[in-house]
Amino acid sequence: MMRPSKAEKSERMPLPSTSKSFAAYSSRQESRDHVTPLWDHRDRFIILALTLLCAFTRLYRIGRANKAQWDESHFGKFGALYINRTFYHDVHPPAAKLLVALSEVLAGHNGTFNFKGEYPPYVNYVFMRMFNAAFGITLAPLAYLTCRQLRMPVGFAAMAGLFVTMDNALCVISRFILLDAPLLAFTAFALTMLACFYRQRRQAFSAGWWRFLLMTGVSLGLVASAKWVGMFAVALVGAYTIYELYEMFCDAHVPVRVYLKHWAARIVALIVIPLSIYMLAFKIHFMVLNRYNNSANFMPMGFQTKLIGNPISQQPYDVETGSAVRLQSHVSGAGYLHSHTHQYPTGSMRQQITGYGYADGNNLWNVQRRIAAEDVDGMRGSAGEAIPGPIGHGDVIALHHNSTNTYLYADTGHEAPVSKQFKEVSAVKADSVEATRRNMLWVVEIVNPEKRMDDGHVHPLGTPLRLRSLLGNCVLMASGDRLDKNWGWGQAEIACSSSPDARTQTGSKYLWTVERHINKAQKSVNLGKFMSSSFLRDFAVLNRQMWLTNNALIPDHDKHNVLESDPLSWPFMIYPMRMVGWDDASIKYLEIGNPLLWWGSAVVCLLFPLQVLYWLVCWRRRCLSWRAGEFRPYIEGAAILWGGWFLHYAPFFAMGRVTYLHHFLPSLYFGILFMTYQVYFATSWYAPRSTRSVLVILSAAVVGVFWWFSPLTFGWDKPIKDLWGMEWVSSWPVYEDKLAL
Repeated sequence: MMRPSKAEKSERMPLPSTSKSFAAYSSRQESRDHVTPLWDHRDRFIILALTLLCAFTRLYRIGRANKAQWDESHFGKFGALYINRTFYHDVHPPAAKLLVALSEVLAGHNGTFNFKGEYPPYVNYVFMRMFNAAFGITLAPLAYLTCRQLRMPVGFAAMAGLFVTMDNALCVISRFILLDAPLLAFTAFALTMLACFYRQRRQAFSAGWWRFLLMTGVSLGLVASAKWVGMFAVALVGAYTIYELYEMFCDAHVPVRVYLKHWAARIVALIVIPLSIYMLAFKIHFMVLNRYNNSANFMPMGFQTKLIGNPISQQPYDVETGSAVRLQSHVSGAGYLHSHTHQYPTGSMRQQITGYGYADGNNLWNVQRRIAAEDVDGMRGSAGEAIPGPIGHGDVIALHHNSTNTYLYADTGHEAPVSKQFKEVSAVKADSVEATRRNMLWVVEIVNPEKRMDDGHVHPLGTPLRLRSLLGNCVLMASGDRLDKNWGWGQAEIACSSSPDARTQTGSKYLWTVERHINKAQKSVNLGKFMSSSFLRDFAVLNRQMWLTNNALIPDHDKHNVLESDPLSWPFMIYPMRMVGWDDASIKYLEIGNPLLWWGSAVVCLLFPLQVLYWLVCWRRRCLSWRAGEFRPYIEGAAILWGGWFLHYAPFFAMGRVTYLHHFLPSLYFGILFMTYQVYFATSWYAPRSTRSVLVILSAAVVGVFWWFSPLTFGWDKPIKDLWGMEWVSSWPVYEDKLAL
């Protein structure tokens, strides 16, 4: 989009101007850049009209499909688990899922339906979908308010709201029990609050300035707590904040005291408040989910013992010679110390030692104290015989694998099968020569035990252990790598680290906990009374596990999945997504957007950097024809909208996880608003007398295309071949899946 010639300037519609300096940062000083007045009769009428129209598109025939559709089976089930108060694990933060649970409570669901198949009569799924759709309905009025704050006149702001309403993909994603509608609503809310705060920037520390700054922080907390994609909105606000603070830093008229107040205000509003809301969502999550489920196994032991029905609280207290134990690694996903009859294909070619994530008999090890701690230094010769008594810090033990009659063995002469910087750990037969050597002896070192268990002895759950080979001084560890699927079944690699500092390491890869203790000679006690639980620790562990689980969702390139798509295909909607089964009798929903909006916003967003480059060249050649005070208001609004599009889209290219078309929808929202923004300025520059024609023609075209594809948005229950003219692009999977193998 180029600038008009000087002869054309006199025909342009007037543009608002703003001062160039950020010096006016006092609440007492008036500014020429007044906030766009809202809530007059036109604004109220348009907001109401857009809300009603958007409500119609989101609610029309919303209860038509009486079966759980697409990811309703996923997130509806989580809502039921909240009702049952049963712990579960998922890759997303809990705020949006708590809202799903709230909708189920309000709908009268008792938590017994598992959201598979047809909804039973006692589940008011229509209300639950309407509750979720309410978040999608907010997009249209929020789009209007945002555009008005970015200096767009009523007509173009209303057209932006209409565009958001008439996008088929934004519409269909809001019609089911999913997390995307709350995510989009909170994203739009964050953008609106940022735009409002942007227009208040010259009335610093005024009531309006504080109101919109604090509400921006609240919106960031909400969007980050819905899905981690919301962090891109945090990045947008962060980038704008850095820009503002830099401008003030370069302005000599801003006193240091005032500048520091701006820093303090933003730290509180944009860091403390969002983080507090994010943490509050997890606090509520933990408070509600107080019943045990095996998905809690990665959580700290103290947390697990507080869950109702957990299987680990009642155990014998003292681990001693003859005890059978199940050792759990502190590395997330490494699971339990495990062995089986299969051998390594390289190295010693002895029996494998692995980490296995599920409880079974091959995880049980019999503990045998061979040397007391006080006798270790003078010990010479063979491994010796088992010594009765409890296991304490500094004792030397042997770990006997019950099901295969082998001993855990460290062999510093062979490299680990995957992580070559470490040494191999294997299992040797109890009647072999190796079983008499000191390689199978391990020094027990207790690391940071629970205060109530800090008596120098090993106890279940509360005494993390470091196991050091007596002979090689290498430390038993979970390397974090996985064994080959062909011979190691993808189980975790267990190795031995002989680095000089390994003996003092307290990192998770070197630590083990007795998660299960079996000793028929002892009575079980309630271990929960010895265990402590910290919210901050539980919060950190859960978020780390969410990160690891999210990164583990990698695509299988050897298989075709009709739901997956590549980010490169999103802007031009190369491959819309079938949300349900496609047989003739089913009600078919296709996540397909309005092509005019998707293709138009893609072109405008992709060309914007070239537009800026053209202006930079003109500026360097001193032929830039911007009027004084005109460029800044345009480029600041454009940067906010285009920056939101870019930050919500570009990061997906760096992600290794599986991606879907609906991941693009937050970026699309910014793209639609940016396209409208560009159309407004282009019209004001080149065709100011054609404003009404532009509004009518574009609006009519978008509404017409929405109506054309609406059968796949509201549900098509007839054979798909009866629906003519839906495949505008040959790759669209309307009539057949082009990529099916």
